[in-house]
Amino acid sequence: MQAAVIEYCRSVLGRSRANSSEFVGGLEPDVEDAVIFMPEGDRERMGGTMRLGARETILKEGSVAHRVYGTDKVMERHRHRYEVNPAIVPDLEAA
Repeated sequence: MQAAVIEYCRSVLGRSRANSSEFVGGLEPDVEDAVIFMPEGDRERMGGTMRLGARETILKEGSVAHRVYGTDKVMERHRHRYEVNPAIVPDLEAA
């Protein structure tokens, strides 16, 4: 997921320095940091701190995901500490 988001930001949005804060430090906030550490995460205590359990995802009408799932909302389970930077989601959706 991270590599796909980074590449999309670089190729489609023209953000040549886009990257993940997991891989590179010192990224320009909300411009280059395409993937960020979850705000509710804890960098000091890593054991048992992943986001777990089903989370609601709202699918945009007309998107590939909406067509595949055939619905507006899905519940999916993910295990991760990093996520797409919410600040750049509008730019990703508009592209």
